[in-house]
Amino acid sequence: MFAATALACILCGTVGAYVVVGRKVAVTGGIAHTTFGGVGFAYYVMSVYGISWMSPMAGALLFSVAAAVVMVVCRRADGVREDTVIGALWAVGMAAGVVFMCYMDRSVIVPSSYESILFGNMLLIDSGKLAVMAAVSASVLAAVMFFYRDFRIMTFDRVHAKVSGMNVAALDLLLHVLIAVTCVMVANVVGIVMIIALMTVPAAIGSIVSRGMAGTMAAGVVSALAMSFLGLLLSLAMDTPPGATVVLVLGASFAAVLAVRRLALGATAEE
Repeated sequence: MFAATALACILCGTVGAYVVVGRKVAVTGGIAHTTFGGVGFAYYVMSVYGISWMSPMAGALLFSVAAAVVMVVCRRADGVREDTVIGALWAVGMAAGVVFMCYMDRSVIVPSSYESILFGNMLLIDSGKLAVMAAVSASVLAAVMFFYRDFRIMTFDRVHAKVSGMNVAALDLLLHVLIAVTCVMVANVVGIVMIIALMTVPAAIGSIVSRGMAGTMAAGVVSALAMSFLGLLLSLAMDTPPGATVVLVLGASFAAVLAVRRLALGATAEE
C-alpha cells in the first residue's frame, strides 16, 4: 500500500508539474474518466472471449492513451474546440465502462465493485500489480527526464519551441500519452474519480512554494509524499477509505498554502 502510494506520488509530482503549468488540468480529467471505459472493456473481453492478458490495467491504458491521441488530433483540426472533445470523451468513457460491465459474464469473472474502481482500494494492489506499476513508472520518469528541456520550453512558450526547430506536435502527443499512463498508475491508488486531485494539487502547491519547473517538480513530489502518507495514517486511525482521505488531506493542505500565501502577500503590501 505504501509502496504503491510512493510510486504514484513521484509520478504525480513530476508529470503533474506539466499539467499545472501547462494548464492541462481539464485534459487530465478527461483522460482519467476515460479509463473507466477501458476497465469495463477489459472485464467484458476477459469474461466473454477469455482473453486473459487484457487486464483492467491494460484496458485502462488502451483507452486512456487512445483518448490522449484523440485529444491531440482533434485540437489540431480546424473548428474543433478542445474543451468540447474533452467533455465528450469524459462522458463517453464513463458510459462505455458501465455498458461493458453490464454485458460481461459475471459467472466467469467477478469484477471489482464500482466503489473500488472509482474511488480506489489500495488493498487490491498485489505484488504483481506493484511490479508492473514500478516498471511503467520508471519508464515514464525516464521519458520525462530525457525530454525535460524540450517539454519545459514547449510548456512555457510553444512559439519559441517551434522557432527553435522542435517537433512540437510530436512532443505534445508524447506528453499527453505520458499523462494518460500516469493517470492509470494513479488510479490504482486513489481510484478514477480522484486521479485529478493527486495529479494537480501537489504540483499546484509546488508552483506556489518554488520557482522554475525543476523546483515545482521537487516540491510537488515532496508535498505529494508527505500529504499522502499523512492521509494513509489518518485513514488507518479513523477507519476511513484511504484514497478519499488522502484527497481530503491534499485539499486541506492546498487551502492552507493559499491562506499562508495570501497572508504573506498582505504583510508585504503593508510594508
